[in-house]
Amino acid sequence: MQTRALVKERSQRNLLLLIDGVKTEEMLLANVVGLKPEDFKFLESLNLIAPVAGSSSRSSAEKPPAFAETEPVDIGALDYPKFTAALTQLISSELGLRGFTLTLSVEKANSIEDLRNVADRVLEQIRDRKGLPAAEKARRTLFGG
Repeated sequence: MQTRALVKERSQRNLLLLIDGVKTEEMLLANVVGLKPEDFKFLESLNLIAPVAGSSSRSSAEKPPAFAETEPVDIGALDYPKFTAALTQLISSELGLRGFTLTLSVEKANSIEDLRNVADRVLEQIRDRKGLPAAEKARRTLFGG
């Protein structure tokens, strides 16, 4: 209740509920509607959040690789309708409602390359939430091998 008096913006209050020390700022920014990088600074100024060593301040270039090195998938070999259906099903089964924004991204995708970018985000979220073995299994489901 006291926090609600300090934090008026709904997106900032939602952010407080989602911060777990594992998700990066980039992941949170992508999943909370209306959230801006300044919101993190604001909440930190109120001492409601604090940076965790090695987590949210890492850039995507510093993140560990999501998967073992594998042969790149030939995007031209992927069938758009089948890939769309498989990706949507994977999001639903592995991420549930947490994958809602990714499902919307699948619907907005205009090309197989767009779908591949969404698939990379899906696999990253599965890895972050369920671990590398689950993400590897999901990758094999989508791309074979």
